[in-house]
Amino acid sequence: MSLFIALDDGHGMQPPGKRTPLFKDGTRSKETGEPFMHENEFNRAVVALLDEHLQRCGFRTLLVAPGDSDVPLKTRTDTANQSGVDLYVSVHANAAGETWGSVNGIESFYYPGRVTSMKAAEAIHARLVQGTKLRDRGVKPANLHVLRESTMPAVLVECGFMDNMEEAKLLLSDAYRDLCAEEIARGVCQYFGIAYVETEANVMLAKEDANKLIDLYLKPAWEIAQQKGDEAGKKEANRLANELRKASGQAPQ
Repeated sequence: MSLFIALDDGHGMQPPGKRTPLFKDGTRSKETGEPFMHENEFNRAVVALLDEHLQRCGFRTLLVAPGDSDVPLKTRTDTANQSGVDLYVSVHANAAGETWGSVNGIESFYYPGRVTSMKAAEAIHARLVQGTKLRDRGVKPANLHVLRESTMPAVLVECGFMDNMEEAKLLLSDAYRDLCAEEIARGVCQYFGIAYVETEANVMLAKEDANKLIDLYLKPAWEIAQQKGDEAGKKEANRLANELRKASGQAPQ
């Protein structure tokens, strides 16, 4: 039976304070048209994308807070606990205050003393930091309900600060939401030792990049070696080209 992942898009659309400060430069939410972003706009968008990635990789998924309402935390963890979930992932955007500030970065949490939760948090956090290139604020223990009351390994990720202007604009962007979802999925796969299944777009891009490298560097090297009668050079250029083809999912030639 495939592994089962609970996905939690932290908060709902209603809670006051769970939003960015007001943008005064004309920036607005594409979803609401307001000069601010609700945290859940980011959370639920990432979870929806994460759900697709994980299912493509062979996981079963459970959305513990579907819809826009602010589902009680106990309901979320009870749903996961009663469903035999293997991992609980809660997605959030962070905040240090209610006005614009300079605090920034990615941080992830697990319940203290739970080694499996810590390992899962480390795997997901490493991928998020590597992919987003934001400041690494670390993997930390925390006494949070969804981490404490879940009976399976549980991780809560904070994907950037809503009250940091630069990061808030990232949180609003589709590209950054896509990136966070993909990196969290890669971290989940790494934790379970399962190969991440690339999207068709990623596969095509990898092939295109490999072919560009072959055309730019390896074909000219092969041609020069051929002109010089350098059989070893020709073989090395062919070997490197085939390694690139194999890494990008193409058949060696």
